[in-house]
Amino acid sequence: MASYNRVQGIDKKGCAFEVGECGPEDKSELARMYDNFGSLAISQGLPPDDRDQRLKWIDNLMEFGRNFLAWKQEDVIGHCSFLPDYDKRDAEYIIFVKEPFRNRGIGTALTRIALEAVAAAGLNRIWLTVESLNFRAIRLYRNAGFVFVDQGGESERIMELRL
Repeated sequence: MASYNRVQGIDKKGCAFEVGECGPEDKSELARMYDNFGSLAISQGLPPDDRDQRLKWIDNLMEFGRNFLAWKQEDVIGHCSFLPDYDKRDAEYIIFVKEPFRNRGIGTALTRIALEAVAAAGLNRIWLTVESLNFRAIRLYRNAGFVFVDQGGESERIMELRL
């Protein structure tokens, strides 16, 4: 699916950005974003640090998931994906935003558009894992309606949103 129907937004610093669904034709721009992501931004082993593994990971997301990008002009600054399991009527969710653009509302915009697509796909639950100390991400997920569904581990927690 082409990256048409972009929705425009203004971030918390007053800068314009766009979000929208993407497809295989956007793979090179997505790979470029992750190539410049930096190893310090890796969370739970994702995105993979090794370029070949990272490209395979992106291919799998493109093949099995629904993917959405955030752009500042023509540069990809954020990506989210949900991986549906139609038998269980749920999906796993992942999201990454480049460091200079975090805490500016871009993750919220990506999450909102992904959740609309999850609901439209007839799924009734979306879930994710988050590092226990990633308070910024946890705040984003809670604001979107996700709740913790586990007792809490030392390193990761599971959150879900029932639709």
